[in-house]
Amino acid sequence: MRKIFAILAVAAVAVSCNNHRAVISGDVLGVEDGTIYLAEPGRNGALVDSTEIKSGKFVFNIDTPTAGYYALRTADEVLTAVFTEDGTITVSGNVADSSVLATGTPANEAFNQYNADMTAFNQRYAMAASDEERETMVEEYYAFIDKAIEDNMDNIFGVILFIEQKGYELSAAQMTEKLNALSEPMKALPVVTKALDKAARKMRTEPRAEGSDFVPTYINIEQPNPEGEMVSLKSVVEKAGNKYVLLDFWASWCGPCMGEMPHLKEAYAKYHSKGFEIYGVSFDRSADAWKGAIKKQNMKWVNVSILQSFNNPAAEEYVVESIPTNFLIDCATGEIVAKNLRGEAVLEKLSTLL
Repeated sequence: MRKIFAILAVAAVAVSCNNHRAVISGDVLGVEDGTIYLAEPGRNGALVDSTEIKSGKFVFNIDTPTAGYYALRTADEVLTAVFTEDGTITVSGNVADSSVLATGTPANEAFNQYNADMTAFNQRYAMAASDEERETMVEEYYAFIDKAIEDNMDNIFGVILFIEQKGYELSAAQMTEKLNALSEPMKALPVVTKALDKAARKMRTEPRAEGSDFVPTYINIEQPNPEGEMVSLKSVVEKAGNKYVLLDFWASWCGPCMGEMPHLKEAYAKYHSKGFEIYGVSFDRSADAWKGAIKKQNMKWVNVSILQSFNNPAAEEYVVESIPTNFLIDCATGEIVAKNLRGEAVLEKLSTLL
């Protein structure tokens, strides 16, 4: 299943808007007198604004040319998420029972409704009598998220939800098309400009989009193998006899990666002699764990790693945000012809190419 939308973990966003004015009026039970803050989301988000809170009451007058999304917090705890958009936003509830909510504007209302519906769904899912019943609820879950996105693409909440939920499943070309169709105020959101930048980088290494003249080619990687020798992807792609190279990002601690190993080993055994090679880039941190997995899994292909997990230049170049991720490279042209071949798909693709 897709992840539940954890809005307080998303990076802060802001959008240009002429004559923007938001008023946040609060009356919250269970908060001591003192100072209340608007902060960037996240546990250690930077403080953006502050005002006095007395007897639970406070007011923020936001008269800047930006609207955005923040955490409303005291020095000790986050009270709620709040979208600062034009209009009056009312914050009310009781800290003791975690009922504090921001209401009164489209994004805040949509966010609250989404969370209430998601909570109800999760409760029904947890109470399902069987795995079969849960399986029947999966399509309902996806449809629920898709509808929340469709209904809210004209506000900040919907745009963030779209990027968070669709960012992994849409191609870079599809993501670009969807984001470019947003209204100009929504396109000005930093979270949107960042997503468009990421999509542009992803497009360089995604298989050619239908109707596109752009040919995505591999970006060279050079990292040490288990013996400490530097081995480049270029040297493997250009090695005489190699016809296709699978660039595979994995790690020993990654269960799904280990689940792919039988398929990769079968493909390697069947097609290596016909020109198939694998260049594995591990996101391990421990040399022992990395080398142990290579030995245990009998991975006879090329393996490299700088042992810095996702803090790897190759992850940045190929926009790898989760593993396993792989790219199939045509050695004759350098073109990336397939991405994320999982399970039997590796064998099926190679059977058509070799």
